[in-house]
Amino acid sequence: MEILFATGDKVRLISGGPEMTIRGRHFDVLANEYKEDMYDCIWFDKDSHGKEEAHYCPFYKGELVRVITDNK
Repeated sequence: MEILFATGDKVRLISGGPEMTIRGRHFDVLANEYKEDMYDCIWFDKDSHGKEEAHYCPFYKGELVRVITDNK
């Protein structure tokens, strides 16, 4: 099994969008198994009233790219 991302890695969709954090591999409750090709991601955004909201969504590994951060 190839592991591309680890919990805590910063990623973004290849098509763009907000920076997200990998929560771990996606667990498919209907199949009762972890999906090797999907990762659960979390990101934060503000609603129309300025209140911060958390968003969660699974994505296929081919949709994600690691975010390179400059630690200077």
